[in-house]
Amino acid sequence: MISRRSYLAIAAVMLVVLFMFQFTNVALELWNDYEENEHALDVSSLMDRDDAFTPGDASPLGAARPGVAFIGSSGSAMEQVTAAWAAYTKRDYTASTSLAAFAPGSQVPELIVLDGAGMDWRGGKACRTLLEYAGRGANLVFASLPEAAVIEGSQDLKELLGIYEVRSRRTRVQGIHLYEGFLLGGEAIYKAEKKQDEERQDLELEMPWYILDSGTKVYMNGIPAGEEKVEDYPAVIWRRSLGGAWVFAVNGDYMEDAAGLGLLSAMVSETADCTVYPVVNAQNLVAANYPCLASENGPVLTRYYSLSMRGLYRDVLWPELTAVYHRGGLGLSCMMSMQFDYSDSHEPDQMQFVYYMKLLNELSAEPGLSLYSVSDTPVTKQLTEDFGFTRQAQMEYQFTSLYGGGLEEQELNNALGWDDLAGVRTVVFPYDGGGDLVGYQTDDVTRQMAVTSGYDHTYRSDLRMRGVQTALAYTSVLVDAARAVYPESKNDTWDVLSQRLTSDVPSGWENFEAFDPTTVSQCDGRIRDFLALDYTYSRDGMVVTVQHTGSGTSWFLLRARGEEVASVEGGSARLVEEGVYLIQADENEVKAVLRPVLPG
Repeated sequence: MISRRSYLAIAAVMLVVLFMFQFTNVALELWNDYEENEHALDVSSLMDRDDAFTPGDASPLGAARPGVAFIGSSGSAMEQVTAAWAAYTKRDYTASTSLAAFAPGSQVPELIVLDGAGMDWRGGKACRTLLEYAGRGANLVFASLPEAAVIEGSQDLKELLGIYEVRSRRTRVQGIHLYEGFLLGGEAIYKAEKKQDEERQDLELEMPWYILDSGTKVYMNGIPAGEEKVEDYPAVIWRRSLGGAWVFAVNGDYMEDAAGLGLLSAMVSETADCTVYPVVNAQNLVAANYPCLASENGPVLTRYYSLSMRGLYRDVLWPELTAVYHRGGLGLSCMMSMQFDYSDSHEPDQMQFVYYMKLLNELSAEPGLSLYSVSDTPVTKQLTEDFGFTRQAQMEYQFTSLYGGGLEEQELNNALGWDDLAGVRTVVFPYDGGGDLVGYQTDDVTRQMAVTSGYDHTYRSDLRMRGVQTALAYTSVLVDAARAVYPESKNDTWDVLSQRLTSDVPSGWENFEAFDPTTVSQCDGRIRDFLALDYTYSRDGMVVTVQHTGSGTSWFLLRARGEEVASVEGGSARLVEEGVYLIQADENEVKAVLRPVLPG
């Protein structure tokens, strides 16, 4: 039997607990300023396209700028990747459609990137010309190789590429092995060991089989079916020394998408004991079309989920999406859709709008706007209805980010000219190829492209992610909720998609925890700063000095072979992996003191 004193003590404790919970809820409600967008600024006050560095600009730092040249088809995927990399690394850039037309003058560029498959190798003249450029200090990158039969018939070409023998003009391998220390993220073996991994294998598995000379270094090779010695495996990416220069070769199409950005950065880092280059430093998780505020597609959702769209978004998608957010080390941005089908009678729900705005604000996630639609509705009509709804809900939130997936160029321009979108500062797109991932969509609005889909983390997209992290310390993982709420088949349902999302995203990005999670508007500010700055670096003994023109905090990757950062003046350093540091430059001059890595 409980005494009166014990009863009163228990009651007092219960009242205190009740008060604490009620006070917490009241405090959250009072302090949740979800109607204000902390990223909202006068877009005209931000740096614009005129502030961005373009190859050929004179350096305000007075330093000689390294150069890169591309020789091959104008407008090809390889040319676009090389040009984007030159702009991102602040290098002078030239392009020529043929080696004969290329005239570097007295100073050869630091790097000559060649579309070897499209060049004329007859007679050995091209080899002799390239040997001359290499003798003058130019490093050569064969972004593609001539046909195996051409290489087999030219001793000059074999010597230039470091090939001892063409074992087979065409072989099929079981997988691809990327060695540690080249791209960031460590070693990777892209081989489907299990049945469920077979759909992830989308890399080139058919290739010529070259046996390389001694003294070459292999960064990636194919894994054959037989019991071959590792040193005889088909080489995919390798290098050879050529006097005072290096020759890199890529046996496949890996330089044709954004992975090529990282390959070029890694290759340049292999030519010196220490290299420094600027990066964006932003890790984004973009949930496109999350949430939708109208309850649509009822019969289909009932058949697949036995739920309404409202229940699916709140009770199924949200818990798993936030779990990925917390585990993946990525900043979260949710690009909201007021409705998908503007031709039906289902209207957006005001209570859902307020609910999600509060929820996202509590999570420090950013609400953006998506204009994706399943109905044939002009974008101007969509905007009229969307902002009519927000005004009716008395929630005139100023969106600063827009999801442009599915919009044609003219539709997007019409949207960006809309008065209610005057505060939009950045547009997010799904990845569509090439290497131009970050830049300006208009004079005032930046463009940032997703690197990979959270649902389809294939081997090629994993390699692309590693390449972009190497080049830019940037990633953007796109999760399109519209695919789950308007499924075309059982494979598009959340049961299937969530398994891929939750298994791939947290594990795939665990090697990049040194980089900052950002929302897309935060990333926009970093993109503008990254595009605008110029920089130079030098080394004197064990001290590396970086100078830059950035107006605020800037970030650089420092790669030093066999050395580590002991201290930093004018900023700080974070270890990314062995020999690689993220330098945060708080001042316009940063000095990093290195020291040898002690054995063991």
